Amino acid sequence: MDGRRRGQGSLEFLMTYGWVILILLVALVVMWQWGLFSLGQKVEPGSFGFWGLTVQSGTEFILHENGQLDVGLVNGVGANVTVLYANVTISTLKVDTTPCDDGTVTPSCLLRPGERGVLTVTNANWGLTAGQRFEAAISLGYNDTRTGPYVYQSSGRIWGNIEP
Repeated sequence: MDGRRRGQGSLEFLMTYGWVILILLVALVVMWQWGLFSLGQKVEPGSFGFWGLTVQSGTEFILHENGQLDVGLVNGVGANVTVLYANVTISTLKVDTTPCDDGTVTPSCLLRPGERGVLTVTNANWGLTAGQRFEAAISLGYNDTRTGPYVYQSSGRIWGNIEP
């Protein structure tokens, strides 16, 4: 066998493994940027989902170590809305609340367009301690005064760190 054939085989070998190594490096960089390798560090609070009656990202929600969850709500519907219910699930524990009956939305259950309110879920034993990361699925039911008794639903997820 002459030198040209061995050189071509070597080049094909290097190119094949070079592409594999490049793809692995790109995947590792993406996972690093997503924070998958920082398990013990604080997580930036965030949210996604929600439409109409929305949850503000970042500092508009907080989960305390004692189990109290405060979630800032904003009426983005364009009409008055009445908050009817909220379902919050963290891990496998689900808490249902009816904000207008137990007064857990302040200042009131009726939110005018653009108005902010705070949904408070208390007395929930989530089993988490300060500093841990949490992720909660939230489903909100509300009425739009323009459409009568029809119940709309806004749902999404929030995440962050447990505060003391």
